[in-house]
Amino acid sequence: MDPTSRLRLSLGFVSTVVSMIFGTNKGRKNLLSPGAIEILYSSYFSRICMGDIAGMLEISPSSATDLVNYLEREGYVKRAPDSENRRSIQVIPTEKGEEWVLSTEEKIYGFLESGLSRLTPDEQKQFADLCARFSGVHDTASFTSSMRSFRETGTQNRIPLIQRRNGRLLRLEEVVDTRYAHHRETDIKEEHMTVKPRIPETSDGIQDEITVEQYDHMQRGLRDDGHLPVEELVRTTKPGDNALEIGPGPGYFGLEWLKHTTGTSLTGLEISSAMIRLAEKNSHEYNLSERVIYKEGNALSMPFPQKTFDFAFSNGSLHEWEDPEKVFSEIFRVLKPGGTFSVSDLRRDLSPEIYQFMLGSCQGPEIKKGFQTSVQAAYTKEELENLLQDISFTQVQVIAHPYGLVVIGEK
Repeated sequence: MDPTSRLRLSLGFVSTVVSMIFGTNKGRKNLLSPGAIEILYSSYFSRICMGDIAGMLEISPSSATDLVNYLEREGYVKRAPDSENRRSIQVIPTEKGEEWVLSTEEKIYGFLESGLSRLTPDEQKQFADLCARFSGVHDTASFTSSMRSFRETGTQNRIPLIQRRNGRLLRLEEVVDTRYAHHRETDIKEEHMTVKPRIPETSDGIQDEITVEQYDHMQRGLRDDGHLPVEELVRTTKPGDNALEIGPGPGYFGLEWLKHTTGTSLTGLEISSAMIRLAEKNSHEYNLSERVIYKEGNALSMPFPQKTFDFAFSNGSLHEWEDPEKVFSEIFRVLKPGGTFSVSDLRRDLSPEIYQFMLGSCQGPEIKKGFQTSVQAAYTKEELENLLQDISFTQVQVIAHPYGLVVIGEK
């Protein structure tokens, strides 16, 4: 992966973690909004007056007053006359406000020290120096000036990523791969030298009841954290589409698609009877059981007539397909003319950093082991492109993401 994309991924992770620490990430309630937090931090580290806040946050004076009123009402700050200018009112943190800042910094410093512990002392210093050079921040004064400069000009620095081809808006990874192709060529050569041979996992799905429950718990967690990538499926869906999901497992991916589409129906083809029972239970929880049916069967020989479905998709089961070329041929057979498909899965050539991050997110020894064997059984972009070249789709594309692969196409 090129340096810019690697940095974007790393900073995205850090930004998300810090948002979680501050309690401002999506889905969590927090007493303090981002604007209120900025006022509290600014008042802790420097002198700020009521007249400074609107300009500092680029909001109206009335909105700035509302934020300070809220912080004062909750006991985080207090107003006091400026000793240097009696006509000016300072905003000063109370002990409660100072304690909030210190408590938050405890978590931030803990996160930073945990990450730095993976580096040697010399690497820690080098990393800190490089971060300072990259950000232009060396002390509190340069922090303030850099923030002011970014507010004034930062959003003007843009890389043109909104591009269309044949009337289609290109995805981010397509544009980035093209822009940084000179980096990708080097990276791909290095990856080819280190990618391990594929080790098939299972063609029978997850049948064990205990492991099924653990897998359901993990998938439910991914759903609750917003990590089931159904947005693109929803965007390309037409009202009334009849879709096929291959390997639905506990069903969350397809149920989320149903939940966010209109008049659609879904058939889930699943090889594990234990998973089907769980998916049916979950469909009742979603109040969508009238729009979905789960059928036990093998994707190598789908029990459906040809030209049945408008759309076919799968998430996370490709590495288990005993003969993926045969399954893609079956997808072609059961799709209506003009029908589309989207198949997403892990990739075997995950970067070591992403592999460790994803492994650490797995709960329970069986799920961790399952993730490891799933990665070993996954494909690379080039392998999928090779096995798809003899299937008669009108168009097909394999897109490589940092976390996996997506195959999209049309009959």
